[in-house]
Amino acid sequence: MQLKNKFIKLSLAILLLFTSGKAFAQPYPNTGDHLVCLNATEPYGVVLTAGSTYQWTITPVTGGNGTITPGATPNLISVNWTSTGTATLQVVETNASGCVGDPVTILVTVNPLPTVTVNSAAVCSGADATITATPGTAGTYSYVWTVPVGATNPGNVASFTSGVAGTYSVVITNTVTGCGSASASGTVTVNAAPILVITNPPVACLPNTVDLTAAAVTAGSSAGLTLTYWTDAAATVPYATPTTATAGTYYIKGTLAGGCFAIQPVTVTTAPTPTVVITNPAAVCAPNTVDLTAAAVTAGSDAGLTYTYWTDAAATVPYATPAAATAGTYYIKGTTAGGCFTIQPVIVTVNPLPTPLVTGPSPVCVSVAGNTSTYTTTNVAGHTYNWVVTGGTIVSGQGTNSITVSWTTAGAGTVAVTETITASGCSAANTLNVTVTPKPVTSAITHN
Repeated sequence: MQLKNKFIKLSLAILLLFTSGKAFAQPYPNTGDHLVCLNATEPYGVVLTAGSTYQWTITPVTGGNGTITPGATPNLISVNWTSTGTATLQVVETNASGCVGDPVTILVTVNPLPTVTVNSAAVCSGADATITATPGTAGTYSYVWTVPVGATNPGNVASFTSGVAGTYSVVITNTVTGCGSASASGTVTVNAAPILVITNPPVACLPNTVDLTAAAVTAGSSAGLTLTYWTDAAATVPYATPTTATAGTYYIKGTLAGGCFAIQPVTVTTAPTPTVVITNPAAVCAPNTVDLTAAAVTAGSDAGLTYTYWTDAAATVPYATPAAATAGTYYIKGTTAGGCFTIQPVIVTVNPLPTPLVTGPSPVCVSVAGNTSTYTTTNVAGHTYNWVVTGGTIVSGQGTNSITVSWTTAGAGTVAVTETITASGCSAANTLNVTVTPKPVTSAITHN
């Protein structure tokens, strides 16, 4: 605008000079020293005298300098001021007779153009950004803003707020020098709040707790979220150890790199561990097995439990044929409909059988004159023995590990013993087959 006005003034002055073919007024309205802005092009002149020539020069005083461009007539010039400081602008007139006049000078002070920066800001949807113009040097300035569509122009202020995204530009003018800055711009970015979809963790069975960091952030949540954990909806009280959340409502905060966030509740539910009371099955004797499904789940166990059978306490190796459990420790797992469980051991006792072995003579003869044969098995403390003999008669030792037998009937005989372990009641039998040879039948004695 300043340049335009000066161009108009220059045009009027030229018109004035050429109206009558001679000068009758100053070409410009002002005289004396001049204040200008850096990079401004300003017109200068003196009254035109017919036949005179004019020598214009610029002498820097404290750095100020410019470039002279001749005007339409010798008495007129324009100067583009190219550096700040103070300069002497001088003109020397030489008339048609060749006489040189006294130099005429003014001091021109070239003021710097102000500089300004405008901050850029990013805010989350619903929040306002602060836009601030910061001059390069201290001073008093006026501000002219250009704002995006939808934003309210704040007027002559250095700082204001807006929630409208876009580019905000400002030109500042030094109110002392009148020099204006180049336009400077900043950008307001309005980021959308992220989407955070939370699935509550499964029910935790006491005394277990829940690792909140494993709570599912499901499909539909914004990508690139950083998750933090809080005990209140305002996210002011952090949850220090999210790996040990007990029952209650917590809050997960998902934050994008730009700082926008969403907060969603997550509910931790716990359930008691069920009670399973196991009574070990009665001991059996080898080679019998035990049906674990018949192991008593006695009074005090929770109702509605589902039972499974395992060979290890961690319930990782299932026991496939629970109806034929041999000796050892097994585990019964009682599980509620909600998935909580307890594991209790069940001990299967299979007592060994004794190992009787009958030893004694065979073949034998039918006993005569009170002769007997002895049969034995190994004597084991705490065991009892019951003997059965065919083809003969037990003379002594019944109930012990050794008997004597009187053989009465020739042919095939047997000696059998049943050995019983008194403590367990487990019994086993062993039979020895005995060949009983008949005694000879001697004829009557004959004589003369």
